[in-house]
Amino acid sequence: MDPAVVDSSEFGLLWSTKYNAKELFYAKPLVYTPLAGGPQIVFIASSQNWIRTMNAKTGAPLNARQVHTPFLQAEIGCNDIPDTIGIIGTPVIDPATDIAYFFAKTYIPNFRTAGNTGVYNGVYYFHGVNVNTLEDAFPPVLIDGSQSDNAPAKYFIGGVVLQRPALTQIGSVVYTGFGGHCDLFNYTGVVIGVDVNLKKVVTNFAVESGPLVPQTNVWNQNAGGGQGGIWMSGMAMATDGANRLFWVSGNGVGHENKAVPASGSSGCKTLGEAAVNLAVGEGGKLSLTDYFQPYDYEAMDGGDQDFGSGGVVLLDPGTFKGTGVSKIAVTSGKNGKIYFLNANNLGGYKLGPGQTDGILQTIVTNKAVFGGVGSYPLEGGYIYSTPVGYPTYVYKLGFSGSGVPVFSQVGRTPENSAGRVGGGVPVITTNQGKEGTAILWMTDPDAGLRAWHAVPGADGLLKSINIPQVNGLNKFLRPAFGDSRLYVTDAQSNIYCLGSPVNLPLTCSSPVTFGSVALGSSAIQTVSCTANIPITRISDVTVGDVHFEVSINDLPQGAVAKGATFTFPVKWNLESTTVTNAQNASYGNTAPGIKSTALTIQTINGVDGYSSKFPISLTGTQVSQKPFLVIAPITVDYSGVVITDPANIPTVSLPFVLSNAGVGPLTITGYAFTDDELDDNPVFTNVTMAQQPSVLGAGFSSNNLPPVGTVIPGGGEISVDSMFTPTDIGTYTSYFFVYSDGGKAFSILQGSASTAAIANFSISTSEGGWLPEQNIIMDFGKVAPGTTSSRQIRICNEGGSVLQISKSKPPAGVFRPEDPNALYESQNIPVNSCAYATVLFVTNAMQPNTPDQTFTNTWTLNVDDVNFGVREVAITGTVVSRKIGPTNPAGDSVYRYLGCYHEVKPGGRLLVNQAYVSATENTNDRCQTVCNTGNYVFSGTEYQTECYCGNVPPANVYKSDEIFCNYGCSGDQSQTCGGIQVGTGGYISIYYDPTRFTPSDNDTTGTPPTSGTPQTVKQVGNYNYLGCYSETTQGRALSDKIPPIPATGTTLEYCQTACQGYQYFGVEFANECYCGNTINAGSVAQASDDVDINGCSMLCGGNQTQYCGGANRIEMYGLNASIPVPTSTPTNPTTPTTPTGGPSNAASIGAWDYLGCYTEATAGRALSGKLNPVPGATLTNKLCAAACSGFNYFGTEYSGECYCGDTLGAGAVLATDGGCSMTCNGNASEYCGGPNRLTMYKLNTTSTFTSTATGTGATSTTASASATATVPAGPAIKSSISTWSYHGCMTEATNGRALSGLLNPVGGATLTLEKCAAACAGYTYFGTEYSARILWWPQQAFHVQGQRDSVRKQQHNYYRHVCRHISWHINWCLDFKQHLYHTYSYRTHYCSDPCWI
Repeated sequence: MDPAVVDSSEFGLLWSTKYNAKELFYAKPLVYTPLAGGPQIVFIASSQNWIRTMNAKTGAPLNARQVHTPFLQAEIGCNDIPDTIGIIGTPVIDPATDIAYFFAKTYIPNFRTAGNTGVYNGVYYFHGVNVNTLEDAFPPVLIDGSQSDNAPAKYFIGGVVLQRPALTQIGSVVYTGFGGHCDLFNYTGVVIGVDVNLKKVVTNFAVESGPLVPQTNVWNQNAGGGQGGIWMSGMAMATDGANRLFWVSGNGVGHENKAVPASGSSGCKTLGEAAVNLAVGEGGKLSLTDYFQPYDYEAMDGGDQDFGSGGVVLLDPGTFKGTGVSKIAVTSGKNGKIYFLNANNLGGYKLGPGQTDGILQTIVTNKAVFGGVGSYPLEGGYIYSTPVGYPTYVYKLGFSGSGVPVFSQVGRTPENSAGRVGGGVPVITTNQGKEGTAILWMTDPDAGLRAWHAVPGADGLLKSINIPQVNGLNKFLRPAFGDSRLYVTDAQSNIYCLGSPVNLPLTCSSPVTFGSVALGSSAIQTVSCTANIPITRISDVTVGDVHFEVSINDLPQGAVAKGATFTFPVKWNLESTTVTNAQNASYGNTAPGIKSTALTIQTINGVDGYSSKFPISLTGTQVSQKPFLVIAPITVDYSGVVITDPANIPTVSLPFVLSNAGVGPLTITGYAFTDDELDDNPVFTNVTMAQQPSVLGAGFSSNNLPPVGTVIPGGGEISVDSMFTPTDIGTYTSYFFVYSDGGKAFSILQGSASTAAIANFSISTSEGGWLPEQNIIMDFGKVAPGTTSSRQIRICNEGGSVLQISKSKPPAGVFRPEDPNALYESQNIPVNSCAYATVLFVTNAMQPNTPDQTFTNTWTLNVDDVNFGVREVAITGTVVSRKIGPTNPAGDSVYRYLGCYHEVKPGGRLLVNQAYVSATENTNDRCQTVCNTGNYVFSGTEYQTECYCGNVPPANVYKSDEIFCNYGCSGDQSQTCGGIQVGTGGYISIYYDPTRFTPSDNDTTGTPPTSGTPQTVKQVGNYNYLGCYSETTQGRALSDKIPPIPATGTTLEYCQTACQGYQYFGVEFANECYCGNTINAGSVAQASDDVDINGCSMLCGGNQTQYCGGANRIEMYGLNASIPVPTSTPTNPTTPTTPTGGPSNAASIGAWDYLGCYTEATAGRALSGKLNPVPGATLTNKLCAAACSGFNYFGTEYSGECYCGDTLGAGAVLATDGGCSMTCNGNASEYCGGPNRLTMYKLNTTSTFTSTATGTGATSTTASASATATVPAGPAIKSSISTWSYHGCMTEATNGRALSGLLNPVGGATLTLEKCAAACAGYTYFGTEYSARILWWPQQAFHVQGQRDSVRKQQHNYYRHVCRHISWHINWCLDFKQHLYHTYSYRTHYCSDPCWI
């Protein structure tokens, strides 16, 4: 990345793409060029288990795939990752194979417990996919069940762990770490290795093992395992290519290391709060080689000062090395310390002076870090660390007098990071590895993306780079880079690509490097450019530093042709530059070192669409021949010292560096300090070297200050250890000066001392007061459903130091924080201040008489007050529903809410007895009163207006989500009376008497059947089972007698008894019984004995162990005259006698050949040339053939429909489901299609014939199919009718009708817009719906059982034809149901034809 381009107007947003709602990309984007070449791609993976690739340059999507259903965050009660948990750790791509590897969290239904989801059914799969296609390179590898190599009793349960670190590949094995979800459940951190060649788990190393670690097999027991999670804010485990794997862990439970020091090779088994080096052995197996555990790790565990939040980084050994150390590892965490480790000897436990840490260096910042350090190995070597809510701090590599590496703070960014967890890992880029071109990049959850020039200026600040604003980015993200572009993802499901425009007018040499130039001299470099387009002229050239000189006269003065090249000189003029570090120096004064700036060429282009500016980087090193003293950092900030014991005040140590930036040797001539302001005639005190430590000011000292006369060679430096030891509470400042023959320089030493922070914790009461601190129960008491209540948590700081929240795991669900950022981890609470969080109890609406529901959750909190300890706030509240309906003597409601149930039970109605229908007064309390009067156990309301009672418990299989019962009762819209969903049917709100029925979660019927699973009974009394028969096309299969439906529901025995004396009896639709002496024409035995295929799958309303037919399917039984009329049910079935014979189709009709049974078209008609040219009541295939003369095809459908056409509509194909089973209305011996099925014939063009169509008198002579059908024009929407204007197509209301003033004033059969407009005179609106609402038959007719069949036949034949318009089958049927029928078994029968469904 070229800083001259990035820090210019030419750098901007190239493209962005938004993906699914709530789809987050915690895994960073990967930029990759496939082995086959071609365009660079971006590979991304999301929390919803989607993987995607896109063109890196244009953003054009290439491939996308969802590999699994994601795991649901709501299952675990931890908000660290919201909504879904899928692919969270950053994948790794193997450049030798083009295969991307990643871990995905999902479920295996019923894996460990019943159900499709659930924490215990959560699992992890390891995937390998080809990045070119996203196809699997091998079947996914299940990680669950793998045992730990070093703790065989521990095994992997994917639901309780989180894979957060990026993946690391060593050879054929891909490694990653697993941690916990907010330290919940029984988990132990592990390192998993999967061999991609063997396609299996080859190693499982447990962080915590041995006898001191808890080991239970209760999966949901918090702290039941060892903890010690590996998450590292998403950073990868580090490796140096020497078969070593470095990582750092979080809080652990077992504490093997106590008071006795231990070496890193001691084999410690409890590796929580540790930096660890594992050896990669044969077959990828892992074993412990070395570790470092801070001397205060137990206190870190107690205060949740998670060591593992910062990751571990291996620095470039080419730069970062020194005496006794060839490789340096750096880690940091929530405890506010940066640890510098010898990667070859990490440090063990308590191996330092006074049993402290035996490591290279510890920098105490008292600032929590999530995410590790970044590093820059050029220009002397720098590292970067970003604490939460603070600037990014810059530390420079220096050396002690003996050459040991020492890091000192030398700078910071002007801006602070977000004051909440989520800042990314510092990333440094250069332009082709050139010094002076380094850019520091940081992602931020609030500020988005930020950038700075990576090397601090003389003022200790990094210069900010203005870059395009993007939204707050995902937690712990790193930008990805490729071909001068970068990629980031935000918290709103977007991915962004930033870079310079593709269309640049010039291509010039950049960066232009001047090398080393001595102060007092100058150097010239030549810039070479080529025009990419015709350029009218070069209008200007500018530089950002006056020491670099360029003249517009040296550039082309006129037009520049495309492809033309030109050169021009640039001079770095240091001839008059003075070398001084004196205060208040003028602009021309400077310090030696690397310098860089931007040169910008401005053009007037001859072609549109190209940038008018082209930036070029200029860089070089200023060299002073004289010595030049530099002291860094400018400010040595020792932060705050907490005094808990005046007799034992702690000391804070920090280094600063004295360096010679010149070429000649530098001699130190003296030291002095003052605490006066420097611009107010300060009084200095000379530093004496007679006693040690040397005093550098009040409270400040040094044990290794170089003696006066010490010589620092050119380019050399000396690291000085300084200490801050306060004597009392207060603020300390010293201006410490160093004098030399290379000038003088100073550093500000500052620190403070205070008493410890003291936390005061309390929870609010409902009256607005505060509970005693010891009370950690937040009780909302009893609340009404559909309301929101609130309570507060307050943490106050009553001590003398800033109080920091070290752990905060808020609740989720019905209890949740009003502000997600309240009481966040790493939040600082100033002295004498308080921090608050409001907890909301948001309750859902609830049906009346629902049992009280008590909800619980917790908010886990801790602060850095050592006397505070982890607090788990127990949150509880009870939702109490509204009480309605009749009450018992104790004053309790007789009925209790059972649930919303789906009316699709094979046995018909869930509650078989309809109490009433009321369009205006139906409520649940009224329905319950009626059912209670009838002594029913169950009461239910449906479809706003209907009340049902019953005694048979509804099966749990039909219990549905409450969202489906969403219809307001006609008498009280605040109550719910069932519901209906288009395409799925009705829903009923059911209540029960708890004194006579006890629900069970695994209940199948409420009252378990006594004789096992449902069955088709082969013999009932003196009747034998004949089979499952269809109903006739016009009327009943059995029509001699229709016995009434008993209140307790129909059984086979009831129907057999009621039909004694008849040749046949049959049961249909669960509760309907029919008797007859003949099976009427058109009733056909179904071929299959499988109830799911033949349709006789409904359970008897009075006996759930028997089948009683189905929709348009009748369970048929025939009389066996050899068996006497029974007094009990026989047990030995006999072989049924099935009627033979039936309709068929002619192989040809005249010149038409039979093609078979065809489906309707996907959208529209299979045949659309001529519609229904033959009256439906007399239809035969011959009549249709005659009417379709001149067309290539004809087809008959639904007994009475005829269609003609020259071509088959798209989607019309040969059906194999036997759907052409309806006989012709005019000839019962032949088939005329079926629901959405056509009996299809095609014209044979080779024959000539003459035929007379029976029944029509029409004669047709056909030589060939040459006529072209004329398709009538389609309907149109009228924009106005008289004084009425068209408003559009609108939905019905949520509960009830959109228009309810006057219903169906026009006969449906003759409905037109004009008639409806006239009938609605005086109203503001009118509307038409469902083509025709036929509401002119008296409703009372349908309450009379004897009239039922005669009405049913004529209406069914009419409505089934109207229902043929598929686009509104469902709604028409529902309307038909609502307004005409109040006997469920009847209306459902006609709404169950395939047409209606």
